[in-house]
Amino acid sequence: MQNYNYTGINQLGKRVSGVMPANNEQELEQKLRKSQIDLLNCRASGKGLQLSFGTKVKKRDIITITFQLEQMLQAGVPLMEIIEEMKNTFENDAVKEMLANIYEAMEGGNTFSEALQDFKKEFGQVYISLVSVGEKTGKLEDILRDLGNMMKWEDELASKAKKVMIYPSIVATVVIAVVILMMLFVVPELLGFITSMGGEIGFATVALIATSSFIQNYILELLIFPVLFLIAYQWWRKQSPDFKLKSDEYHLKIPIIGEVLHKLKLARVANSLSVMYGAGVSFPESLRMASMTAGNVYLEHNFLQAVDMIEDGKEIWVSFKESHAFPIMAVRMIKSGELTGKMDVALKNVSYFYDREAKEMIEKIEPAIEPLLTVIMGFVVGWVMIAVLGPIYDTIAQVQ
Repeated sequence: MQNYNYTGINQLGKRVSGVMPANNEQELEQKLRKSQIDLLNCRASGKGLQLSFGTKVKKRDIITITFQLEQMLQAGVPLMEIIEEMKNTFENDAVKEMLANIYEAMEGGNTFSEALQDFKKEFGQVYISLVSVGEKTGKLEDILRDLGNMMKWEDELASKAKKVMIYPSIVATVVIAVVILMMLFVVPELLGFITSMGGEIGFATVALIATSSFIQNYILELLIFPVLFLIAYQWWRKQSPDFKLKSDEYHLKIPIIGEVLHKLKLARVANSLSVMYGAGVSFPESLRMASMTAGNVYLEHNFLQAVDMIEDGKEIWVSFKESHAFPIMAVRMIKSGELTGKMDVALKNVSYFYDREAKEMIEKIEPAIEPLLTVIMGFVVGWVMIAVLGPIYDTIAQVQ
């Protein structure tokens, strides 16, 4: 089946454009007539489900789609009409194409959740499963509202996590680059002048000469080794499930950054679990799906252990405690929710607690990073100055 970019006139006399799959132009024209659109022109854009080259469906596009669906369903607009309108008006061509394929699948008799299965990569299994629950219970708009809020919150979490990782990396890279450039170009010139003067050379100068020589002799190895190490590390993670499990556990134990990431991941899982359980999905199944949102094999392994314990008849809070899925503070909150019958509320509180803690840590880390790296840079510059000016001062003193 071919995808066609088309331009037409709708029943209101407005010019519309979009993407729709069809076997030929005649079939495309018939489909558009059913949608009360008169075809003006069209062109083939690709095969089957292939999305437009150069564009892709982003997470924020899915969030926008979700909120638009929820709001228009609340207003009483039929689902098929909403999807048809969005596929004609969305700016991203990849999203237009995706919505056109979803519309086509639903027109062929599939439910909305079944149509989404072809786009599991874009929506995720948790999203599709909750939509299926919403269709069965008749509460699709409520589910979409919760999904939209959850995805928006997760997007903010991801931005926070990137912020705490990217900023230090950029500043540290700049500092390392400046040090390497100094050792390659500035220091050799200064040391050449110093050694030509003769006289006694101190420890700081000897260390600077050794460091500069090492960097000059092994600059290629110093640049290539980190890249090769990362490639080998990623390859090993793909090849060995045990290594991936251990390395993901280690990631959570990295000083400062690991703790922040751990809290963010726990907040995400707790929030997803609350939404799914509140929607009527059984707790073990909710936990099984929520574990996939952790993005960490070690945490996912612990949550799946808790699922097994719960299915064996253990209390939820006991299962979390024995599997080390949540820290003891969260376990106490979950225990309270289980005993009072307000588990979804307790999980929301757990999510809020760890989200707030992670954000507070990020707010403390960010102001400290730049001064710390400035101190390191100052130490390096001071070392170079002492190493260079020390011998010059000694030589002048001997002349006097």
